[in-house]
Amino acid sequence: MKKYKLICIYILFIILVFTPSTFAAFNDFGVGARPLGLGGAFVALADDSNASHYNAAGLAYIDKIQFGATYAQRFSGLVNYNTIGGIVPIGGLGTLGANIGLLAEDSAIYREQTIRISYGRTLIRQLGLGLNLKLFGTTFNEGEASVIENPYFAQTSSSAVSLDLGLLAKPINSLRLGVSVENILPADISVYDTEADVLGIETDTADTVPLNIRAGIVYDLESIAEMSAQGASITNLLKATLVAVEVVSRDSEIYTRLGIEMWVNNAIGVRGGYGMNNSGNPATTLSLGGSAKIPISKTALQLDYGFQLLTGDLQDNTTQRFSVNLLF
Repeated sequence: MKKYKLICIYILFIILVFTPSTFAAFNDFGVGARPLGLGGAFVALADDSNASHYNAAGLAYIDKIQFGATYAQRFSGLVNYNTIGGIVPIGGLGTLGANIGLLAEDSAIYREQTIRISYGRTLIRQLGLGLNLKLFGTTFNEGEASVIENPYFAQTSSSAVSLDLGLLAKPINSLRLGVSVENILPADISVYDTEADVLGIETDTADTVPLNIRAGIVYDLESIAEMSAQGASITNLLKATLVAVEVVSRDSEIYTRLGIEMWVNNAIGVRGGYGMNNSGNPATTLSLGGSAKIPISKTALQLDYGFQLLTGDLQDNTTQRFSVNLLF
């Protein structure tokens, strides 16, 4: 049994550290059920409690206090990634945000956390700027004998600091453009012995969180609705519909994400999304989601759900997210 556990931790560590396309440390899982339902295309939207993860510049246009929490399952429950955070406007000085994300895998051997302190402010009315200060942390369960005996490990935990910068432009009422550059400072979260050579794998380089670049566009169909000759119900539906497109560059791979969101009476939201890898990987994602806004006195409670199906190399793996947002 002891030998079996040692083999398992070898395999887990190799998956976590040496296969970034499937299960790397601090992979771009995303947060929030609403962004998931949009296929992840959120950099040019970034208008709720998930904003700082996708584009801190979105905070510049948030003028109400918001708190949110998300419970997420990935790879059919093998991985859980949960977040909690809040956004507080500070008048003419801008908007502050903070959140923490915790990832744990099913065997409880590995954990990682990301803490963000965010700030956003408009430079001019049509242009917002945002900044994230991030602290990464990884921990392997040092109580596991299989971790202690693994020759890869020089330590069982590590931490590093990095920065994100974001821009959000609103050149016209119906159009939003967003850009976010994440992990600008190299963040080395290595825990292994760089001189170890186990199972024929060389580990002579630092394990840094990859640079992540997002660029996207959101178009509200309100302007189309104003020109439409359709009935009032169709016109109102178009006014509450948006389309989002996003391109992401991470670790030498390019991803394209598409999403559409539609609200009915500003109380029920439905959305769908699609994502693909443009770097030769056949894996794609299909997403669905929904929301319900419940007024509570002067506060609004928004419940979000998102579901994502992965195809290609990760066929039959699913992601589910449940989010709660309070808007004051």
